[in-house]
Amino acid sequence: MAYITGMKWLMRILVLLLAGVLLLLFLGLATLMLILSCLRWLLTGRKPDFVVMVNAVQRYKDLAARPAPKSYDDDNVIEAEVREVKDKHPRLPD
Repeated sequence: MAYITGMKWLMRILVLLLAGVLLLLFLGLATLMLILSCLRWLLTGRKPDFVVMVNAVQRYKDLAARPAPKSYDDDNVIEAEVREVKDKHPRLPD
């Protein structure tokens, strides 16, 4: 029974080590991509796609936060005449 308990702890430690290695690998790749993106920004003057995306989302939030302008005044009355157009040849096939 002690063998099984020891194996459980060993397995837990191995899984935690594997998760830690994967986390460090992911963070290292993310850091490398950030550095390369900043270098490209400095050399070419073109903003990284992430910055452009964040700016677009911020503009959308600002646009959505503003109240919509009234499309009409209450004093104005719009009159319209509606009539049916009878044509011998329909424009769209049935």
